Amino acid sequence: MVGLLLLESHFFTIPVAARSHRPGIFAFYIFVIAVIGLALKKMYTTHAPVIAGAAGRTFGPIIQYGPKSLHSATVVMLHGLGDTGNGWAPVAPEMGMDHIKWIFPTAPTRPISVNMGMQMPGWFDIDHLDEASFLKMMKGSHGFDQDGTDESVDYVLKLIDAEIKATGIPAERIVLGGFSQGGHVALKTLLRQSGHRLAGYMALSTWLEPVAASIDDAGRKTPLFYGHGSSDPLIPPMVAQLSADHLQKNLQLEDLRFKMYPGMQHSTCSQEMQDMRAFLAAVLPPVEPKAEDINGMSVRELKTFISSRGGSSDSILEKSELQEKARSLL
Repeated sequence: MVGLLLLESHFFTIPVAARSHRPGIFAFYIFVIAVIGLALKKMYTTHAPVIAGAAGRTFGPIIQYGPKSLHSATVVMLHGLGDTGNGWAPVAPEMGMDHIKWIFPTAPTRPISVNMGMQMPGWFDIDHLDEASFLKMMKGSHGFDQDGTDESVDYVLKLIDAEIKATGIPAERIVLGGFSQGGHVALKTLLRQSGHRLAGYMALSTWLEPVAASIDDAGRKTPLFYGHGSSDPLIPPMVAQLSADHLQKNLQLEDLRFKMYPGMQHSTCSQEMQDMRAFLAAVLPPVEPKAEDINGMSVRELKTFISSRGGSSDSILEKSELQEKARSLL
């Protein structure tokens, strides 16, 4: 069975020696994990899916993180095959971008052909992952599960539209990204972008087969960060290079930032995360709050804003006093 490395990303790993031979230390690890788990529960919120797919499939829970300060941007990040929104959620606090709200959707559970029909979260079905078939696909053979892909793209577009309506954050302050299968859905969403231009897209360890598509001027100007590993055993580096060439030469994207990471496999690495953060900082910079924004800030947002300006809120107990302090720092 083919699995993605990110399925095994965790905050902690309990050493085998502690599990087997040191019951006291094992109990300590369990206690620490429980405490951290309670803290994480406060950091993240989970929402049941409200948008069903065209085929009647139910999409999984949506994990949200942030913002910790004035909400002025949103990032939607799509996981890979067999993962869930939880798999990429730890990236949000690592980025340290307090003004961004992160949304981590979960794909519907479906049988995956390449994994012997096993049921698992997937944005669409995949029937092969061998290099020869991938290269054949890049030469014009049909792509994977078009109906399933279209269903997921429809879901993502509705999710973005719901975020715009619920928060007032405009499309040009939203970035859509994804890893592997999720990255493919993000790229297909870029091809369908119409009516409003997003701030940017992020495609990690993924591909885009040659497709006939007509992208408008807004789409061609939308920044795209595309990262891939030179040692990826699932999606060959040549496939990523051909995908980038197609995006730039055939679809005429004007702001494609493609980077191959030496030695990286079908996963991510610290350098890619740094580059992703730099990309987000460029396309989603913080917005300077206005006096009228102060009244809408929560206590946590007010304290974060005051701290970011070098002030202290340690001795302030009333929200009205926090608001007054925040206004004085504008």
